[in-house]
Amino acid sequence: MEKSHKHTHGCTHCSCNNPVLEILKEEIFSAENLTKMNPGSGKRGHENRQPLMISTGIGIGIGAGVTIRTGTIRPMIGGSTDEVDSIGIADGKVVVTGSGEDVENYMDTNYPGAYEKKELKGTQTLLPGLIEPHVHMIPTAIMHDWLDVSPFDGQNLRSVYDLSFVESIVNKDIPKIPGYVILGKGLDPSLMPFVLNDGEVGLQDIDNEVLDGINKVTPMMLLAASMHTLYLNTPALKHVFNHSSEVRNEYESVENYISETGGKLQEGLHMTPALMTVKVQIIAMSLQINSHLTDLFKMANSRGITFMYDAGLNKISEILLTIYSETHIERVRTGGAYLCTSQDEVDQLKPYTEPDQYKPAYLGHAKVVSDGSNQGLTGYQSVPYLCSPADNTGIFNFPQPGIPAHTIPPSYNTLINTVVAVKGWPLMVHANGDQAVTFAINAYQRALAQYKGPELRNRIEHCSLLTADQITNMLQMGVSPSFLIGHVGYWGYAFKKVIFGEKAQMLDLCGSTLAAGMRITLHSDNEVSPLGPLRMMEQSITRIMEKHTTSIEVLNSAECLTPEQALIAVTYDAAWQCYADKWVGSLDDGHFADFVILDQDPLTLTTQSSQYMKMRDIPVLETWVGGVCVYVKDQAGKLATEKDMNFSENG
Repeated sequence: MEKSHKHTHGCTHCSCNNPVLEILKEEIFSAENLTKMNPGSGKRGHENRQPLMISTGIGIGIGAGVTIRTGTIRPMIGGSTDEVDSIGIADGKVVVTGSGEDVENYMDTNYPGAYEKKELKGTQTLLPGLIEPHVHMIPTAIMHDWLDVSPFDGQNLRSVYDLSFVESIVNKDIPKIPGYVILGKGLDPSLMPFVLNDGEVGLQDIDNEVLDGINKVTPMMLLAASMHTLYLNTPALKHVFNHSSEVRNEYESVENYISETGGKLQEGLHMTPALMTVKVQIIAMSLQINSHLTDLFKMANSRGITFMYDAGLNKISEILLTIYSETHIERVRTGGAYLCTSQDEVDQLKPYTEPDQYKPAYLGHAKVVSDGSNQGLTGYQSVPYLCSPADNTGIFNFPQPGIPAHTIPPSYNTLINTVVAVKGWPLMVHANGDQAVTFAINAYQRALAQYKGPELRNRIEHCSLLTADQITNMLQMGVSPSFLIGHVGYWGYAFKKVIFGEKAQMLDLCGSTLAAGMRITLHSDNEVSPLGPLRMMEQSITRIMEKHTTSIEVLNSAECLTPEQALIAVTYDAAWQCYADKWVGSLDDGHFADFVILDQDPLTLTTQSSQYMKMRDIPVLETWVGGVCVYVKDQAGKLATEKDMNFSENG
């Protein structure tokens, strides 16, 4: 029998509050560790950035004397997808856009003989740099070297993802190190083949006995993709019991610990003592965090990303990102939301000031995590999940004794009110389950009724399950959603078949929110799902449930976006939602020259057959940050080396 959870806030339901980062908050900043992380500045002197004019070209069409324009430039100025012929760049910023003649005259007048020209060929398409408005950079970098037991192969679901696959990853080349514990990440039972439980179709259950079937000798800890559960085999449970006085004080014996937890440790209350027993190993694997961040940013560049907004910054991650920016070339611009896990932390917030100058890891929002993960069965629901365990409605992070389940806890109202009405901060509320979304909307209504100040860009993160009335309420309050669109593409079939049933029709109502007049964004919550704005566009446009591979099945086709709407969501509106629209999201005059050149215009993919599993794979030819090329795709599809690039200055 699983031990009941004595729930307190601060639990780790998703990447928004990573348990690994939490246990490293003191040790990782020792003088010795900081020296190991930064053996010396890796930042070269910045080379001069030569002014540049990029234009569409003229090609030869079919038949004698027929000419066609080659290339496409969509600067997304004002959120418009209209094309221009040319763009002029100088000092890392856009200085002019328009017709080829006008741009050339401007460049000749202001930079005579000093600028280069570049012409787009064939179907090459220039767009503003793509934006990931909700990611988790530091946790991803810290866990870089953990075994990847996730269901993803690049941006696609693995063709085979089951316990045998996990076994093949876990048991390959186990280091022969005394005391070594296998550490893995991304385990996701919801994307494994469904199983029959008492005649009912359900999700694969994973406990210590199942993991013993994979490896019963070496201690093994596998962190769920949603970050709310740590799975342990029996040797790992014994390791934790023998090395944690906290666990020994709570459980009578190792047998009692094994039988009551079943190797499924949920939330920070139970996960942290286990992770503390491997803290030295985690620290050793984290010391290359700067190179891991570079790998992450290179991956982002290869997928056209020039801006990443971290949805869970704390003092640790803010410092680490700042240190990185001071010693490394800027490949992506960064900002984020400051994670508040208690009323005390909210009370300590300084009054909000909207950022007016860009700096790496700037703070645009405060962040509150109200519930868990729907695919992890901890998103807070108004009615129980369809699958086992029975009567499970998930977890709300702010419960109060004596408060009925469907009544919003006063402490939650107080916290939201303090952030918004008292401190004046824009807020991002993580809310997955329909009851959590209801609570978030109600709390916003109370807080905004008392707020006196400039308009805030308040958000609901994931905002997975919505109703028409809630959309109206959000519109009236000026609260916008950011959708983890992989819930539809990757997990939609599991939600519809096993987890929610027809309730899955409420998932990620992109079309309805736009039709109501709202501005929306799409995000990956990386590394809950892979980086990839083009993939997110595709999933919002097609809404095809990818796990259901026997046929093409769309989840609620009325909610499909047009390609134009999807492009706005990952550029112009994403910048606006992140308080970055003064710098990025479009190629307006004075904005950073952050842009991407694709091999094909995604807006020309207008049929389901041309979009599905194809838009995500449009080759990214070049990615530029501050007028400097930071990524080039060569014929072999490899990253350009640093010797092949110029670099941009921070800010």
